[in-house]
Parts: sequence; structure tokens; C-alpha cells
Amino acid sequence: MHAAEFTVAEASWVTGLSVKAVNKAIEDAAVPVRTVRAGGARRRFVPYASLLCLQLHAEGLKRLPLQMRREVFRRVLNEPQQKQLKYSDALIINVGGARGKMSSRLRNLEKASGTVQSDPEIMGGTPVFRGTRIPVYLVADMIEQGTPINEILEGYPALTREMVEFASIYASTHPRRGRPPIPPWSGNKPVGRKKGKLGCVA
Repeated sequence: MHAAEFTVAEASWVTGLSVKAVNKAIEDAAVPVRTVRAGGARRRFVPYASLLCLQLHAEGLKRLPLQMRREVFRRVLNEPQQKQLKYSDALIINVGGARGKMSSRLRNLEKASGTVQSDPEIMGGTPVFRGTRIPVYLVADMIEQGTPINEILEGYPALTREMVEFASIYASTHPRRGRPPIPPWSGNKPVGRKKGKLGCVA
């Protein structure tokens, strides 16, 4: 079961469009979103049907003239569960195929969010992997720097390969504000805790 709404960052990750391209498609093609203003900032939330329009946009509809694109999106928004949309004899749009492509990424997005928790009592609310004190952004930064997953797992045996892969998804869909911190491992791979001869943690 997919969520009812998605942030622009989540829509970007699901469709493969850049955040800038998502915002431009929303503005140019009049894709409906819910806008929330808080503290002078504006946030957009994308309903599922609008996300489907963005997926079609990413798959090639962006090449169509704007007026034609708007008409296609209007018809998709009215019937998001249709399999095909016949715009003309020469243009049949595979809505069901686009919906299928979104499904697997939406499942991974949901799993990634469920793997992470943010609790003020744990590291001041820093997002960590559920059941651990390992910061998600730390692992995501390591992946971005090219650290092999096997090395990350050696340093953090509490993690699984799937959890490490979800770190990048979470970081992409929950971008940090401000300048990113200096990586605390300073270019070295993580060091795991080793047990001594008597089973004590060294």
C-alpha cells in the first residue's frame, strides 16, 4: 500500500527526475500538488496520481508539446488506475506500465523509511538505523565516497546489506539542510569492535 502523498525529494527519487525537473513539471504542466507554508518556507506534497504523471513525464512525455502534456495529465488524474490512455490513433500511453515501474521503487522507499528512526532520546534525534545508534547519513556518506559495502558491514556488524543500501535511499529522499558535516572517519574504513580472549569488548 503506497503513501497518499510524497515530498518533492521522494518524487525525484521514485521517477529519476531531478528535484528541479520535478518542480518545473509541476509548474509548467499544472500537475496538482498540496503546498504547505511554514516559517516562511514552502513545501510541496505530491499526491499519488500526480506522481504517476511525473513518472510518465520522465519516461518520455516531456518531449510532447506542453498543451498536449497537460491534456494527457488531466486524463491520467481523472483515471489513474487505467492501463492505457489512447490520446490518438498514433499515441497510446502505457499508464499501467508506468504504474508498475513505480511500485518497486515505492516499496523500497517505504522499507527505507521503516528502517530508520529519529528519537530525541537517541543521539539527539539524529536519524539512526532502527535498533542501533548508527547514523544513517554517516553510512550514506560512506557509500557516496565509494566505500565498499563489505567494508561498511565489517565495521558495523549490526547492519545488513539491505540496510546499507537503504541508507542512500533515505539520504536522497530526506536531504539534510545546510552544509554537510566533515566525514568522521577521515577517509578510513570503519573499525569494528573486537572481542578479546575472554569475550570482553576491547
